[in-house]
This record gives sequence, structure tokens and C-alpha cells, in this order.
Amino acid sequence: MSGVWVFGLGALASGPNGDLTPVAAFKEVGDSIFAGFGTILLILLLAGLLIVMSVNAYGGSLTLISMLDSFKSVKPTKKLRVAALLVMGITVWGIAQFVGEARFNTFYGNALVFLAYLFTPWTAVNLVDYFFVRKGVYVIGEIFKKDGIYGRWGWRGNLAYIIGLVTMVPFFVTTPYVGPIAKSLGSVDYSLFVGLPVSAIAYLILAKGIDLKKEAAMAAAEGNLTK
Repeated sequence: MSGVWVFGLGALASGPNGDLTPVAAFKEVGDSIFAGFGTILLILLLAGLLIVMSVNAYGGSLTLISMLDSFKSVKPTKKLRVAALLVMGITVWGIAQFVGEARFNTFYGNALVFLAYLFTPWTAVNLVDYFFVRKGVYVIGEIFKKDGIYGRWGWRGNLAYIIGLVTMVPFFVTTPYVGPIAKSLGSVDYSLFVGLPVSAIAYLILAKGIDLKKEAAMAAAEGNLTK
């Protein structure tokens, strides 16, 4: 519910003049309440934006460091965190310059769609592993070992993910690309309904080779050690 007021504010800002930019619209709405309130409103919105952006930037930098650590063991030192922030900042600036303000909404919409495509098979694999394969029984200590029972990458999960993602491609509907099957179906995006079951079934089949009894015994032993 905390974000509902923002939707209302956006609807209110779009009312005065559809040709105004978002910033100019917010200022005009604020000034319509009383003179100078538009400037105050923009300052408050800017403060909130900076807070959210700082949290996102910090979280993104840690994600980049984690990705690097998947290939080479690294320590998240201050210099490395600053370097990750700089890489993120330069990347975002470069993309913004390339896309431009006029095409931003289209670009952002496509970015969200592609993120949904990437997360769909990942979600299926994780849910199936937790509820149907390992049923919540994990050896926590082994997760942090690159040569542990789960391995560095977990080839079963990755293979099921790739299979699901590949089967989704013909159903994609985006601005730069519409899949052949999606075109034959009137450009309706059914990729979600394909990727989820395909990834889930693929992982269930691949997971038959997991020694669940061994993992359960290790998890029980780990639990006794931590008591």
C-alpha cells in the first residue's frame, strides 16, 4: 500500500497537460495547490529518488562482485566496491546516451519484458527444487563450497534453465523481436506458459540423478552439529 499514493500522484500529474514532461507536470500540479509547492514537491521527490538509487546502486555493485566471485574468488574490499559502482554508473550513463529520452519508455518496457523472460525458467527450477525435489532439505555449509555436493554451477539447474529459455524464444513478443509462433498466434506472448512447465519438467527429469538420501543425512548431521 505504501506505493499506491505514487500511482495517484502520477495520474494527477498527467492531468493538466499531456504534452508536459513528468518533471514539469509535477511542478505544475504542485504550484496549482499553492505557489512554490511545485518546487518543494520536486525536492522531496528528488530526495526519495536519490535514496532509492543509492540502495539500488549498492545492491547492484554487490551483485556484480558476486558474479565475479563465481569465476574467481575475490574479497569485497572498499576499492572493489567503488570500482563496481563506477562500472555500473558508466554503463548506465552509456546506455542512457545511446537510448535517449525519446525512446526511453520503449527501451525500459523491453528491459522489463526481457527480465521477465530471464526469471521465468529460473523461478520454475527454484520452486521445483524446493517443493518437489529436495523439499526444503539443504546442507547449508555445502552451498558455500565450490567443490561441495552442489557444485560450483549446478549443471542440472542450469541445463533445465537453458532448455526452458530456448523453448520460450519462438513465443517472445518484444519491440525488436517477435517469435514465429507468436506471430502465428496474433502476436500474443505465451512464453510464460511455455517456459515455466518446460523448465519444471526438465529439472524434475534431470534431478532423478541426485542422491537425496545422502543429502538428507548430511543435512541431519549438520543440524545436530549446530545444536
